[in-house]
Amino acid sequence: MNPCVSVTVTSSVLALCLAGCQPGNEGPAEAPAESAETTAPAGVVEVTTAENAPDDFAFVAPAQLASGWTTFRMTNTGDQPHFMILWKLPEGVEFADYAEFGRMFQEEYDHYFGGQVTQDQMIGSIVAGLPEWFGELRGMGGVALTSPGLTAETTVLLEPGDYVMECYVVTPEGEFHGSLGMLRPLIVTEESTGLEPPEADVHVTLSNYTMETEGELSAGEHVIAVHATEDAEGIILHDVNLARLSADASLDEVGSWMSWIDALRAPAPAEFLGGADHLAGGSTSYFRVSLEPGRYAFVSEGFATQGMVHEFTVQ
Repeated sequence: MNPCVSVTVTSSVLALCLAGCQPGNEGPAEAPAESAETTAPAGVVEVTTAENAPDDFAFVAPAQLASGWTTFRMTNTGDQPHFMILWKLPEGVEFADYAEFGRMFQEEYDHYFGGQVTQDQMIGSIVAGLPEWFGELRGMGGVALTSPGLTAETTVLLEPGDYVMECYVVTPEGEFHGSLGMLRPLIVTEESTGLEPPEADVHVTLSNYTMETEGELSAGEHVIAVHATEDAEGIILHDVNLARLSADASLDEVGSWMSWIDALRAPAPAEFLGGADHLAGGSTSYFRVSLEPGRYAFVSEGFATQGMVHEFTVQ
């Protein structure tokens, strides 16, 4: 990925450039004590999103995992939508470095949310504060938007290294979920799960700026493979969020809601069933879903307003 500082500073570009950089001003400096010594069994990782004291907003998950193909099964027990992005930190960069940058980001957003600065002023301040290592962050996938009360399942390929788990949905009060605790470290070890990816019956292929689907989206269980053929332009990585739409829902409204600057705030205008989050070019993730009759859409977080949506109906 190219460093964000090489991108022209406009609101639309920053929406592409910084959508993955919203850790909050109170991010934890280390893994929660109750899970610091926990290692998940190889293959399947249970993750729970919590919104209750004393955890506030948090990912309840192991602190250490094996590398290789890994399935994250995330259950949203809160009242707001969540996702879980996995960022691989550059060598020599620590979780505390990422959290410190996130605190600056939240402070600048607070000024904008409170009306003290314009959008362009906020953007300029954020870009000026980007650390040198920012362009070396790697998005390794994750579980896409998942509505309250639902469980979503996504399979990703993990490489050994130090990671950050993050959700940057925004509360109605203007706080990123990462600010409230949904920002935590993860260690991926050299030991491998030794597993193969699942077999998919539906394929979604992403490029700049198209979304193509192959396979029958019928009622029942599906494993959907999401392929990113190239890096997304403007830094933010490609993703697919599966939305279940009401009969009168506006797909344009759903797409516009995906923009973090003035939207991505709870509540969501649709029910989200998970998907494949932030994929670098050349990578593939898989997600499992059970479709019932109704109206649906695959929606790109960064590029929905540029046409990267696919609406379909299940009979």
